[in-house]
Amino acid sequence: MRGNWCCPSTWQWPDPHRQAFWPAALLAVLGLLLTGLSSPGGQAPEGAAEAQTANAGAALEAGTRRLLVTSYPELDVAAMLEYYSRTSPDIHAEIRSHVANVSDSTLAYLCRVAEHFVRLDRVRQRNPAEFERLRSLDQLESRARMLGRLIRQLSNAATEGPRDDGAASRAAMNRAKTELRSVLERAFEGTQQNQGIELNRLEAELRTMRRLLDERANKRDLIVRQRFLELCGQDLPPAGATPVVKNDALTPPP
Repeated sequence: MRGNWCCPSTWQWPDPHRQAFWPAALLAVLGLLLTGLSSPGGQAPEGAAEAQTANAGAALEAGTRRLLVTSYPELDVAAMLEYYSRTSPDIHAEIRSHVANVSDSTLAYLCRVAEHFVRLDRVRQRNPAEFERLRSLDQLESRARMLGRLIRQLSNAATEGPRDDGAASRAAMNRAKTELRSVLERAFEGTQQNQGIELNRLEAELRTMRRLLDERANKRDLIVRQRFLELCGQDLPPAGATPVVKNDALTPPP
């Protein structure tokens, strides 16, 4: 039976030659346990990171609300930050940078991103399908901006770095250029689709306005008569009647 024992020798009961190993091993294990237990609130490192992220998010929301409360008192700041974090991470990073380092351009920038979100939120309430199309366009535009920055960085690395690094940078830059072209083409098609839909809506409104204008023209006499009654409480005089002037006052004929 002894020959079948296959547990690694390190974990077997120590013989006199291995006794020096165990105090150090036990101390290491105890140190790890004490480190975990001494974390704030008994949290694991992952929990501490999540708590730190939550605190940073709360601070960003409070700072953004404080800067926008005068211009947009009814703005749902949490929803706005959530929207940009999901669709436009680069804009979300810009908001965080402006809030952390307030400058003369901070309020103008925050007002622009807030106004964009407010318009989108109105569209979402009126037409969820159109909102999804606009949200998709925001995602594509954000991806295009980030790819553009990446291409510029890789271009600098390809020209200024070592030869081996330059070759890798050029290969990565070519891949980024290919993706950027695809993203821009998709963004163009999406914009064309949205503008076509908007044009159809405007044409439908124009047809409705023309129909209402024609109906109003057909009811000309009725509309004029009703307005006349509202103004003076009398019946409309016949067409072509000559007004009579008495005491410099314009009066209808008897």
